Amino acid sequence: MTTTSNRNISTSTVRSSFLPFLAGTAFGIASSILYTRVICSRNQKSSSSSSSSLWLQPPSTLPRFAQEILSNHQHTNTEKISNDDSNGESTNASSPNTALSSENWTEVRLREWEDLNWRDANGWQGRDLCHNPQGVGVRILHYYYKASSKEMVGVVWFGPHAESHRGLCHGGAMTSLMDDFCGHLAFLHSTSGQPWSGATVQVNVSLKKPVKVGSILRIIGRIDKHEGRKIYVHATLDDGGGDNNDDDDSSGGKEQNKDPVVYATLEGLSIDGVKMSQHEDPVSKRTWEVEVCEHSGRLQRR
Repeated sequence: MTTTSNRNISTSTVRSSFLPFLAGTAFGIASSILYTRVICSRNQKSSSSSSSSLWLQPPSTLPRFAQEILSNHQHTNTEKISNDDSNGESTNASSPNTALSSENWTEVRLREWEDLNWRDANGWQGRDLCHNPQGVGVRILHYYYKASSKEMVGVVWFGPHAESHRGLCHGGAMTSLMDDFCGHLAFLHSTSGQPWSGATVQVNVSLKKPVKVGSILRIIGRIDKHEGRKIYVHATLDDGGGDNNDDDDSSGGKEQNKDPVVYATLEGLSIDGVKMSQHEDPVSKRTWEVEVCEHSGRLQRR
């Protein structure tokens, strides 16, 4: 009997001491959950406020130099290079060399830059680094190519996801842009007449001036020489001259008619005809075609 009584007393003591422990633990867990919810709510509000203050899309009104690029490159004539149907199948309609000798500027467009569903269905795994229509890093808004002078010009937006130092874009965003420019200009000049025919193998970029987040700049360059399979490209990233993304004049308006402010320069090298992707399908066999956009009347090289 004595042993049983002692056991009962011991059990009762353990229960009475365990209940406060459970209560304290429950209170601690509840407090932690409440604290976490409060912090998350504050972070969400802060994040929402921060995001709303950033440019998540390029401005609807482009700088004057960009407007001039778009307006100056409107044409009504066209010359067919190839016929590219909705399935990506391509048949040559004329010699690429004939079409590429056109004196007109043509807008450069690839379906995989614009049609994301088509892109997903044809082997791409993600989004184009510089041509994603939903991208908020560095995004190329337009490319225009002039075959007679082997020149290309582009309008580029540096979004908030290109940021490094506070308010300034990462140098890697500028370098990625130069890499893209060097490659696609070489593709346009490729002897195969095919998009993605070649590879950029050398990108020597000199960063001259920081780019502010939200800037819209111009990239302009040309092929300096084509030796065998080697295509040498020179390009400059600047503000286009007429407008400046950074500096205001004394009257509070934008400076006009000044020398372009240079942000970076490129000396690049691409190799013509290099096959990077292992895909063998109608998409990989496409050739460039030139057509007139039914909405803008601009020539487009697709």
